[in-house]
Amino acid sequence: MIVITGAARVADENRAAFEKVAERQVTLSRQEPGNVSYSYFEDRMEPGRFFFYEEWRDRAAVDFHFAQGYCHDFMEAARRLAEAEPELTIREIMVKAG
Repeated sequence: MIVITGAARVADENRAAFEKVAERQVTLSRQEPGNVSYSYFEDRMEPGRFFFYEEWRDRAAVDFHFAQGYCHDFMEAARRLAEAEPELTIREIMVKAG
């Protein structure tokens, strides 16, 4: 399984636009066949700081996801709307059967 985490800090004046593109990204990503889960959250202790958590079946699913036009649109919008370059981490997780 592949786990992707991300974070972005968004100013109040960009909040509505950011949430609109984030919700579109989550909705469409959840429909992809290789998606296990995809969510985003706002830090209750730091309003305007958003976190993303994604789980993907395998690397092929991630590659397919990153090739989607709406994914490119989201990444472009997140860079434009965030106060600094958004963070992104990709990790491969070994899952034990059991």
